[in-house]
This record gives sequence, structure tokens and C-alpha cells, in this order.
Amino acid sequence: MDTTVAYPAMNPANLRSAMTTDLSWSSSQPTELAAFPALHAEGIQVHNWADWHIPLQKTVEAYWGMQGEKDKRLYAVTDAFAQNNGQLGVSDARYVNAIKLLLQAFTPIEYSAHRGYARVSRQLGSAPIQTQTLMQSVDHLRHHQIQTHALSHFNKYFNGLHSYPTWFDQHWFLAVAKSYADDLLSAGPYEFLVAMAFGYNQIISNVLYVPFMSAAADNGDMSTASAGFSAQSDKVRHQTAGLGLIEFLIHQDAANLSTIQAWIDKWFWRSVRLSSLVAIMQDYMLPTRTQSWLNSWTTYVQKPLQPVFTAWEKLGLNAPASWDHACEQQMHVSHQTWLRLCRYSSNLTLHVWAPSPDELDWLSHQYPGTFDALYRPHLQGMAHQMATGKQAPVEPAPVLCGTCQLPVAGIDRKDANEQAQKHQGRYFCGLHCQQIFNLEPEKHSLQASWNTQAWNPLSELFDGDVGQFTGSEDQKNFDEWNGHVHST
Repeated sequence: MDTTVAYPAMNPANLRSAMTTDLSWSSSQPTELAAFPALHAEGIQVHNWADWHIPLQKTVEAYWGMQGEKDKRLYAVTDAFAQNNGQLGVSDARYVNAIKLLLQAFTPIEYSAHRGYARVSRQLGSAPIQTQTLMQSVDHLRHHQIQTHALSHFNKYFNGLHSYPTWFDQHWFLAVAKSYADDLLSAGPYEFLVAMAFGYNQIISNVLYVPFMSAAADNGDMSTASAGFSAQSDKVRHQTAGLGLIEFLIHQDAANLSTIQAWIDKWFWRSVRLSSLVAIMQDYMLPTRTQSWLNSWTTYVQKPLQPVFTAWEKLGLNAPASWDHACEQQMHVSHQTWLRLCRYSSNLTLHVWAPSPDELDWLSHQYPGTFDALYRPHLQGMAHQMATGKQAPVEPAPVLCGTCQLPVAGIDRKDANEQAQKHQGRYFCGLHCQQIFNLEPEKHSLQASWNTQAWNPLSELFDGDVGQFTGSEDQKNFDEWNGHVHST
């Protein structure tokens, strides 16, 4: 007969340990290092993982219950959006191009983050890091899935969403996101953790999953907005745990400081360059605008990170070397990126257009002192060229930076190729990218050599509906569905 054994009740702290870190398994290897050789990879020393107190830690049972409830609410919204033909209620068909960019560039990075956290969970092997990284791996897989599901409805009615994994791997326009994901997955376990903690989660997540998702709701897209807000609640846990991990690694051994500082410098700048895509989504792709990219950067990146840097001073950590430059650059990045895309619009995977006079006035108000002087004349000239069909013929792809893979400004392909020979076949958009390249030249040289090789435009995968939005199939269909004809 089985005997019922009464165990003493555990306090909340002990119960949480029993349901998280105490679930670890014992290896048959003679030493922990034999089972997990990456524990001391990259020169990082961790003497006692038990000293890492993870904030907002969930038990396995609580975690799955919480995510299940979130999915129920999310899919109720996305199903209602689809059943009520929500695509007819968005502000304008131009808005769907922001959705295309979200799916093409950022959804694949979520899947790369899922793979990266799963790899780290196996490589490091210590119970606290295994528990945390396993849950974050599942989080990012969920984010990839819910974004794909939420955006899949638009694929039934609009062009440019069907082959996004192929475009992510091969299209020059998405090389900035592809190179970022590849850099993440090829990093060592500790660099990956720092990159996600201070790069992707602190910068990209903050500007993508809060202000842009709010803007999606303002433009009538509750499906995408709900998916974004559902993901953002996970990002809060990720950000808190990530910053705590950085402090933990520095407290573990003073020798870790210089390595972590170098990673913070690198991944901050890489994330800043990637955020250029979010910038054009905010400033140029939203028919209904409530917040500029500059305001989003100031509110969700610049101000929140200032107290973090102040706290880091006690640890010996400095703000990223490119911090001041990055903050100054945000006055220009959305306009520069949009103008370059319009210049090479013939083979993009989404539409471009010239802002209307009202939109130009809005941008002038949001960027006083710079927009009118530097960018309004170019955009007005581009509008005239588009309206008259007198755009100068251009090559299908620009010269891309050898590190961040964004188009290099101010030069054409011939001039850039001549200059690139002075930099081992690469041309760089600035000093920070060149410094990152010089730290790991062999690694970055393995990226597609967009500067020196011809680009295959993947024309067989296009809908035959690329380039300018005015007169496109997407515009014509949307106007017909809504019972009016667009005036040109």
C-alpha cells in the first residue's frame, strides 16, 4: 500500500526555486566543464551562477499559464479582425507597406533570437541561465508565430508578403536585418546574451513594440497592434533580466569588464543602424501619424537609458562610444533612408511614394531647423519626378556598408567601388561600422559582398507590383474595395 508522505509547506522563494533552478539535471561527465565547454568561452569568468537573482522570474507552471491566457486574448482579436474584413478599415493602402517591412525584416530576427537562446541554454548548462534562456527562447518563437499569424491576413489581399523568408536571405534592402541576425547567431554565448540584453531588447524592441504598435492601432490595424503589445509584455521581463545579467557578469570577475564594454559598444551601434528601418516606418509609412521617429527615440531609448548609464558608472561601465553620435543622427536617419529607398525603388519588396504637402509640413514641424533646409527640397523634387514620370534611371541596388549593410549615402556605385578598394573590398557608412569590421574582419567578410558583386533582383519572386505606390495594384484594389477612385 502506498503511503502518503506529508511534506512541509514551502515559502514562495523556495517554491519558485523548486519549480525553476532546482529542475536542473545532473550530467554523467566527470566535470561540469566537460559537459558544458562554453562555460568559460570568450574569456568570461563566472564563479557562481547561484549569485544571479533573476527579477520577474516565473515558474514553469505560471509561465505556460500566463502565455496561454495571452494567446487566447490575442487570437480572439486577430480572428475578429479577419472575420470583419479588417483590411478595409486601415487608414490607407500605403500603411500595409509598414506591415510588409515588419514581416520581412523583424519577424525573422525574432526566430533567430529563439534559436540563439536555445543554443545558449544548452551551451552554458547552469540551472539559472538554462531556466531564463529557455523561457526567452520560447518567447521569441511565440513572437515569430503571432506576428506571422497576425500579418498573414494581409497576404490574402496585398502584394509583397508571400516570400519574405527568401527576401530576408537574398534582398539587398533587407541585408541590414539579415547581417544583424547572422551576427547574433554566430556570436559566442555571452556575447549573444549581451547583444540581446542591451542591443535588441533595449533599442529595437522599445521602438518597435510600443510606439509603432500604438501607431498600428491609430491606423486601424488592431490585429498587428494586439500582436505587438502581447510581445511587449514579454520584452519587459527580457529587459529587466538582461540588464541584471550584465551587472552580474561584471560583479563575478573584474576581468569581464573590458570585454562586456566592447560588446555594448558594438551592439548598441548595430541596433541603432537596424533601427533606421523602424524610423522610416514611423515617419513615412504611416498615413495617420501621432508620433515622429525622433520623439520615439527620445522617449523610448534616450531618456530610459540615461539612468542606466548613471548606475553603470559605479560598475566601471561607460555609455556606448557612439552614444552622442547616435542621438544626433536621429534628426536625419529617417529622411536619409527614405530618400535612398526611393532612389532604388525599381526592385524593392514594397512600395515607396513622395510625401504629400501636408505630410511635408508635419515633418517640418517635427524636425525644426533640419528638415526644411536639408530634405524638403529633395522630397519635393522627387514628388515632381514621380508625378511627371521623369525619374532618372538608376541601378537596382546601391552600395552597402561593409558592416551594417545599409546603403552608403552621397555616392553612386562607380565612385564607391573605386573607393572601396582602399578598404579591402568594403566601403563603410562611418567610423563606428569600420571599427566593428576591424575587430572581426574574417567574420564580417563572410557576409554577402554587396559592394563588389552584382545583385540578383529575384524578379521571379516579385508580384510584378513594385516601385511607386501611385498606380499600383495595391492602391487600385484598396480604392475599389472602398468604393472610391484615387486621384493622381
